[in-house]
Amino acid sequence: MGVTSAIEGYEEIRWSQVEDSFFVGSFRGNFVGYIDQNSDGSFTCYDRMSRPQGESGSLDEAISSLNDLYFSDASEGELNVAGR
Repeated sequence: MGVTSAIEGYEEIRWSQVEDSFFVGSFRGNFVGYIDQNSDGSFTCYDRMSRPQGESGSLDEAISSLNDLYFSDASEGELNVAGR
């Protein structure tokens, strides 16, 4: 499965399912974070430093949450998402 979302310019964060209940995000070769599906069907989000960032009821919510966090960090100058 490949899920893409959160367009920055003309590029997208790419989310890949690497195991049945485990998803990893990347943007321009940079690690965005990962999502682990729990036994109750909820999803736990982890940021690019592997710190837990809460739970979501759906995969789409989890992806959106980590996308927003990643670009928020970028706007604060913590990331080099613009290729500069």
